[in-house]
Amino acid sequence: MAKGPRKHMKRLAAPGHLQIKRKVRPFTIRANPGPHAIHECIPLGVVVRDMLQLTSTLGETRRVIAEGQVKVDGRVRKDYKYSVGLMDVIEIAATKTQVRVVPDSRHLLQLFKIPKKELNLKPCKITGKNTVTKGNIQLHLHDGRTILIKVKDPKAKPKEKYSPGDTLLIKLPDQSIQEHIPLKEGITAVITGGDHKGNVGKLVKIDPENRLGTIQTSGDQTILTAIRYVFPLGEDAPLISIPEAS
Repeated sequence: MAKGPRKHMKRLAAPGHLQIKRKVRPFTIRANPGPHAIHECIPLGVVVRDMLQLTSTLGETRRVIAEGQVKVDGRVRKDYKYSVGLMDVIEIAATKTQVRVVPDSRHLLQLFKIPKKELNLKPCKITGKNTVTKGNIQLHLHDGRTILIKVKDPKAKPKEKYSPGDTLLIKLPDQSIQEHIPLKEGITAVITGGDHKGNVGKLVKIDPENRLGTIQTSGDQTILTAIRYVFPLGEDAPLISIPEAS
């Protein structure tokens, strides 16, 4: 009988986006519960050891992370099992490493090098919205964050500025909102799931009845995908650096 959540993961059963060698040893690092779901995240130790290849053993990896050399979204993380996911920014100053976790056409996630000016910027998709004390609006983001929008007059009818499906470009680590990209026709977006994940293009049509979106890529490819996989990145062009799907 199970006595709690699993603490181990076999390499053969690990998700494909971990991009690890399968037969070198039986087990790999299993991510702890955190801001991203287990099937949508990468343990921080796997990022440092297997994907960036900055260390060669688990002992070295744990020591580097425990010493506070790795930052995720501008904050030092000392847990080698910390879950890293979509649009997270990872910085290792000692090796001048600065990467963002982005959708990949081959795997679910990949690491993409970004310029220094983007280290403190992160796009976050709004996944939920509710009213809290004093009529303030609480926004729930895809990485587990919440942002409180203060309302001056709770009795007045609030303007529906932010909606689920929209994207906020926030500044790290204080979470101040820099830009708001609504989910609407004409914006630039990336596909984060399904057979066409990683493709970037214009959202030319939204079918609200069937919850589908049509993306037109720069290569004149027309893609029909579920609207839940559409991640807005900018009005005319992406506000962050992101690779095109190969």
